[in-house]
Amino acid sequence: MKKTKIGIIGGGNMGGAIIGGICKEYNVSVREQDQKRLQWLKRKYKIVTGDLKTVVKRSQVIILAVKPRSFDSVLKELRPLLKQDQLVISIAAGITCRYVEKRLGTKTRVIRAMPNLPAQVGEGITGICAGKAAGKKDLIFAQVLFSRVGVTAVLEEKYMDALTAASGSGPAYVFLFIESMTKAVRALGFDEKTSRALVLRTIIGSLDLLVQQKEDAGVLRARVTSKGGTTQAAMDVFAKHDFKMVFKEALSAAKKRAKELSK
Repeated sequence: MKKTKIGIIGGGNMGGAIIGGICKEYNVSVREQDQKRLQWLKRKYKIVTGDLKTVVKRSQVIILAVKPRSFDSVLKELRPLLKQDQLVISIAAGITCRYVEKRLGTKTRVIRAMPNLPAQVGEGITGICAGKAAGKKDLIFAQVLFSRVGVTAVLEEKYMDALTAASGSGPAYVFLFIESMTKAVRALGFDEKTSRALVLRTIIGSLDLLVQQKEDAGVLRARVTSKGGTTQAAMDVFAKHDFKMVFKEALSAAKKRAKELSK
């Protein structure tokens, strides 16, 4: 059985993560302008490389993983090279299916995908939606493809801005929490190495417990919090500063900005 030929335009952090996840299952070729990065990808994943024309010509599916500032110029170059039977998948943040269709032709089959940073270690979540010309088979193909770097969620495009705020930006919230907690642990007198180890093992262990027991996070939090105890003292401080409201406002701000940047 022949492997599907996939051309990836852009081999940066997210493009590289996709390459790493799919290169064993698909016939992958890459166009990346940074020659040092390109040679690293070629050595690591044993993939075919080439210019845009070469990559597009040999591919059945084109994944657009270029930076936003390069996106329009790539679409302009791509349009005369694209064949009607090729599927285009865009992972560009804020770029709608309609925007891509308008520039590549309204009959172009377009899938929009929003993976997040943990895709680099195979633990990402990717939101997926389809343009007007894309069919059910295209959506299924995209789901299978991105399942190589984590899990997928098929959404209506109107929810993509909210997904960007939740899971796209989400890793930054987690890293901020870990960063803040580590600094707080250091302030209790531990050295940096010990502080980092304490925080990371606590986070990892708590997540494993949450996943394995399949309980609501609120239920497990209450289980740890004894009335009048040490955890309750900490919870009282979080409540005083309205920690939950801070999160709600932060995600709302991220969603609003995603909508402003969308085109």
